[in-house]
Amino acid sequence: MLETYENLYEEIFRKIKESKKIIIHRHERPDPDAYGSQGAMYQLIKINFPEKKVITVGKDSPSLCFLFENSEVVEDDYKDALVIITDTANFPRIDGKLFTKNNFLIKIDHHPPLDNYGDINLVNTEVSSCSELIYNFYTYLNKKYDIKLNDEAAKLLYLGIVGDTGRFLFPNTSNETLRVASELIKYDFNMSELLDKMEIISENLMRFRAFIFEKYDVYQDGVAYLKITKEDMDKYGVDPGEVSTGVNLLRSLEGLYAWCFAIDEGNKVRVRIRSKGPVINTLAEKYAGGGHPLASGATVKNWEELDDLLDDMARLVGEYLRENSIK
Repeated sequence: MLETYENLYEEIFRKIKESKKIIIHRHERPDPDAYGSQGAMYQLIKINFPEKKVITVGKDSPSLCFLFENSEVVEDDYKDALVIITDTANFPRIDGKLFTKNNFLIKIDHHPPLDNYGDINLVNTEVSSCSELIYNFYTYLNKKYDIKLNDEAAKLLYLGIVGDTGRFLFPNTSNETLRVASELIKYDFNMSELLDKMEIISENLMRFRAFIFEKYDVYQDGVAYLKITKEDMDKYGVDPGEVSTGVNLLRSLEGLYAWCFAIDEGNKVRVRIRSKGPVINTLAEKYAGGGHPLASGATVKNWEELDDLLDDMARLVGEYLRENSIK
């Protein structure tokens, strides 16, 4: 397997060296790993190939734009450009699709490979995050080609890993993840200040989080959910991206094994699904989604179809409890 990754590392590095212009994308409604992997890839290329034109694109997130701001692009910017897409499992989730079939696409990701949309697909589901994968890519290049990593890239990679592991609390935190994190904090950035900024939220979002605790409901033993309507979001002045940041707040509920946020986005309902045991990415795939075994996303057409999803989730949790003799 390592040899396979090394071959992909070589292919990607060759394309980067060949390209004069590189445009880097990530997924819609970005989280810290999306920002971290995208920004670190930018820094990694720019510090080692300063003559290249490198651009990051995508809608900025109010809570994360302190890291960097993306550029506005038009279709002409993609002429002869190499396109790299980080932390994005499937094509529809790419933020910004102004590239054409003439552009060479590189996918770098850690989600289950259901959609290999890239001309090169570097996908490793064993790592905690796309940021950890990019650090592995850098390590290989450093040993073979003396490629450098700067402080800003290290900061972004650390942030991405912290975000996707829930500050190293989630089961995707491995010995290797902790080793990588220990290497990154040797670089010159203020770790405490960075983590504090990650926790800063607006007063509107703080009040909305109180709404989460007040309004969540238990569907059946082991399953909880929260419906968030457009009226709810308007009342608290929050958007769907901000709402999604609170999905793990229910994690501490006693006896909970799987839960979801259902967010009304007008023509569809976006569902954020989380688990503390049952594998839920297959459930997400049934409802036009996917993701990780314990953290996935799905889409339903309306509230009635959400009931179907909750029924399936309840069955999944019931099976998990029986299989593991949990009462």
